Amino acid sequence: MYHHCNRWSRRYAYASAHAEKRAEQPFFESRQHRHGGFGVRRPLRYLSYQLDLDERQRRHIAAALDRLKIEREQGKLDKKKTVSALAELVTRDDVSVDELRRALSPRVASTENLQIVIATAVQEIASVLDPDQREEFAHLLRSGVLDL
Repeated sequence: MYHHCNRWSRRYAYASAHAEKRAEQPFFESRQHRHGGFGVRRPLRYLSYQLDLDERQRRHIAAALDRLKIEREQGKLDKKKTVSALAELVTRDDVSVDELRRALSPRVASTENLQIVIATAVQEIASVLDPDQREEFAHLLRSGVLDL
């Protein structure tokens, strides 16, 4: 399409096409860390650097973070299921509160399971760390750098 143009106008044409695509979505949706969870992009690498972890500690923390990630993904799946169940109920004429509660029960159970997994992960991470590392980990949690 632009093969007759010189190379400078081609750059401007492609740049404007990409700028239009970026302008379509709001700034906060274009960011990578919008999904919650840890406030850092690579939590294991960040913790390893900040806390000066050895290999054994890294393995234990990686396992805890992996379980946490799986539980969060299960929570997202349960949320999608409850949304579709609610959509089916809304199409009916007579909907009771008990039916809506039953449709939302997987979401509540998923939230409770996530709380248990978060508590277990924090306990496992704290048990692997030295006292100085625990203090630094607590500081990272308090300051909001890490968000469980």
